[in-house]
Amino acid sequence: MTRLIEHLVEPHRLLLYWQARESKMRSRYLVGELVKRDNNVVLVYALDSSEMAEAKLLGFRGYPAFSMRQAEHNHQVLEAFTRRLPPRSRRDFGRYLELRAIPEDANISDFALLGYSGAKLPNDGFELVHPFDNPPETFEVLIEIAGFRHESQLEITDLQVGSSVQFVPEPENPVDADAIRIESAGCKLGYVPRGNLDMLHRMLKEGAILEGEVFRTNGTSERPLVYILTRILRGDLPFQALKMQA
Repeated sequence: MTRLIEHLVEPHRLLLYWQARESKMRSRYLVGELVKRDNNVVLVYALDSSEMAEAKLLGFRGYPAFSMRQAEHNHQVLEAFTRRLPPRSRRDFGRYLELRAIPEDANISDFALLGYSGAKLPNDGFELVHPFDNPPETFEVLIEIAGFRHESQLEITDLQVGSSVQFVPEPENPVDADAIRIESAGCKLGYVPRGNLDMLHRMLKEGAILEGEVFRTNGTSERPLVYILTRILRGDLPFQALKMQA
């Protein structure tokens, strides 16, 4: 494997996305967020959003155990979502962390781990996303390429761990004007997943440099998975980054 995340950022909130598996585009919808309040974690549904309305049409009925009859839930929310993570007592928990680019000995909270790992399960379509609301000058995030199976101009066997990738905004994209293409050596690999788009656009508007490299590949021939370790450099850039930009 290549390098790991060096700058862990404790989040104040996490975005809750739901993927509509029955839709043709397998679209992801922002349906709520987990928010830290007074030493507690609260689930807040985005009940009045247009995305929630679309998600409902596609079958969204809320997160299990938390009814959408009320907008907020504050009882054992963190406990419910951490069930999506393996127990820290597992002998291979360190390996679980490293596969998500987190150092085995990292001091990371359960709340942060939900955001850094995504806490996805095979069949329910939910994912948690770290929004990096107040990031440091340099930080990293692991991104799974969206659409690799259908969009990539390279086979998964063509990719080498550590190979650099580039991020190219596509304002003329007919599906999503906010789309950011991921490519390597001029060949398209796919796109930045929707949950990370707002954060990356925010960083680009601030003049940040995005550096990406292939972290790992796995999955099946029907659903190949490619993960990109993305380093965001804001503010005063190191000499190497300035040289790359020139």
